[in-house]
Amino acid sequence: MEHKQIPEALLELQLAHRIIRNALAIMTPNQKRIWAEMNADDGCDGEGITRANEREAVIAKMQRGQP
Repeated sequence: MEHKQIPEALLELQLAHRIIRNALAIMTPNQKRIWAEMNADDGCDGEGITRANEREAVIAKMQRGQP
C-alpha cells in the first residue's frame, strides 16, 4: 500500500517502529541498557525498552480499523 493511502497516525507509528528497530540494530548492549534506564526514569518503559509489543498491538488494531 502506498504511503498516501495509509492513515497518517498509522503511517507515523509504522515509520517510528522501523526507525526504532534500525537504531537498536546499531546500538551496543551498554547503549541499550542506558536507553532502557532513561525510558524507565521518564515513565515510558513497557514490556521492553522500546515498547515494541505495545506499539505493534496498536498498529494491528489500526490496520483492522479499530479505534
